[in-house]
Amino acid sequence: MFNGTQIPPLLPHFSMERCVKKDNVWFTYKARIQAHKRLEWLDFHSQLLLVWYAILSTALGVLAIRHSTVLGPDTDVMATILSVALLGISLAVANRDFRGRAMLMRTNYLELQKLHRRLPDDSSSPDALKPTSDHVARYDDLLAETENHREIDDRIARVFATGLTSRTPTGFEYFNAILWLTARFFITTMLYVLPVAAGIYSFWNKP
Repeated sequence: MFNGTQIPPLLPHFSMERCVKKDNVWFTYKARIQAHKRLEWLDFHSQLLLVWYAILSTALGVLAIRHSTVLGPDTDVMATILSVALLGISLAVANRDFRGRAMLMRTNYLELQKLHRRLPDDSSSPDALKPTSDHVARYDDLLAETENHREIDDRIARVFATGLTSRTPTGFEYFNAILWLTARFFITTMLYVLPVAAGIYSFWNKP
């Protein structure tokens, strides 16, 4: 009591430290490894598609000089569509900065790995070591250092992880992760094949 006012009890020393568990850090850095792989995939294929469409556009332009209807009467339309696609990819590559984001994500998950190794093992024993306030602050800083990973990154990381004792993926999460990876592969393949397939189809069906 002080001047008739009761002093509120102090909070337990480890009330904040319990908010950070070693498992949480592990799942976070595994998800961000997948986010790094996703961004690297986008960077590699966006750059390669840029080169691929530039080659196709140049080849079509050269052929059209000598044979203006090499792909039929709509050759000029197809050349325009290809040029617009090339412009769109170049703008996407410049604005999204996949390479820079992938590098930041890699640095972030490596730091999360270091933090994970320093954290004491999770235990319900009252005598077990607990995360310190420095660990909590470091974890918060690392979470804020870069963009957050996506939910699909977390799902893929858990689907392909072995020996999970918590947060095992459900049937829906497993299906969703496999479907997402399959759709990504299919869409990427179509972006490479579609202009060539359209050109071959137009060539063989020209009047």
